[in-house]
Amino acid sequence: MKTFQDEILLTEIFSRFVDLYPEHVVFVDPETLSIVYLNEKAKEFFGDNPDLSVFFQQEEYVNLLSLIQNCHKAEEKRVITFKRFDGKKGILLFNLYPLVNNGYRVVVFIFSDITEKIKNKEEKRRRNAQLIIQDKFKSLDLVTSSISHEIDNICNFMANNLRIVLQVWNDVIKLIKEYEKESGEFVLGGIISSEIDKVIPRLMMSLIEGIHRISDKIYDFKKYIKEGFISQVSLVDINEIVKRVINVLNYHISMYTDKFNVQLGESLPKIRVNVQKLEQVIVNLLTNAMQSLPDKKRAIHIFTGTEGDRVYLEIRDEGIGIPKKLMPHIFEPFFSTKGSSGLGLYLSKSIIEEFDGEITINSEENKGTSVKIHFPPGH
Repeated sequence: MKTFQDEILLTEIFSRFVDLYPEHVVFVDPETLSIVYLNEKAKEFFGDNPDLSVFFQQEEYVNLLSLIQNCHKAEEKRVITFKRFDGKKGILLFNLYPLVNNGYRVVVFIFSDITEKIKNKEEKRRRNAQLIIQDKFKSLDLVTSSISHEIDNICNFMANNLRIVLQVWNDVIKLIKEYEKESGEFVLGGIISSEIDKVIPRLMMSLIEGIHRISDKIYDFKKYIKEGFISQVSLVDINEIVKRVINVLNYHISMYTDKFNVQLGESLPKIRVNVQKLEQVIVNLLTNAMQSLPDKKRAIHIFTGTEGDRVYLEIRDEGIGIPKKLMPHIFEPFFSTKGSSGLGLYLSKSIIEEFDGEITINSEENKGTSVKIHFPPGH
């Protein structure tokens, strides 16, 4: 077996090994922070003479240099974002290994691009979450169908009884008026007889209206659940979707604000979306707006309309806003200012872009946030 005594030959073999290594490898001088060597994979990624400061955001680049300078033991499985050639943000998983020989120290920066892996993993998670939601919707559909059937029966029973009471009242009021002519005004249940012919019918009509509102609420909720596991895309009126979501969330909205304003544009072009997915997005954005309000005196505004040939929905709140330093990260996976991801802006953005839409967010601390969604008209 041959032994290697020629250091030049050994160096050439080591260099060849590094060039064939399947990961990106960069040797950095921690004193001067200059690049000593790049393997072939790293050259393909950065180019022959890379300026790493343009690949990374300033703050992360400074942190990376600090890690390299102070690297005296292995630093493994760290993550840094970088600017891809298409302008989008990518993610690198990297390790740092210090090497020392004859007083000379070098740090080996080994990394891999995990952008697509993260994206695929998140997409899989999103699909799985969607399947779970659909399964829950199916279960809820069975429960709500049973409950709504019982409530409908009760509403019908109440409405029929009120109709009978109203018929009886038409006869009773005649007797009351005759007695009033003979004996003068009197009081029934705290109501003066001269006013009772106006008050009682109003009370009955308000009861009938309340019954109809209960039926409408149940119908909207059933429709929301039913469409939860229907994945078809169709032409829809965005105003109808907004109204239905508001109807479902009406109680929660009243808990968070006394100033809820809605201005819906007229004769808007229909958009081509999946109704349930868009409802999920609007529910999420409205929930975010409600939870951002410090008190009930702050308002939430909803607008729909057209800008150019696109239909828009805007949800504007007077909440605490998003800190400026967090704004670049609001669409990243699992981002949340509340400690829980919920549906999340990342998934909301994915759903909106799935139907060729765009979402923009403007926010100012202690003044509020505006979220605007644009969709092309459907055909």
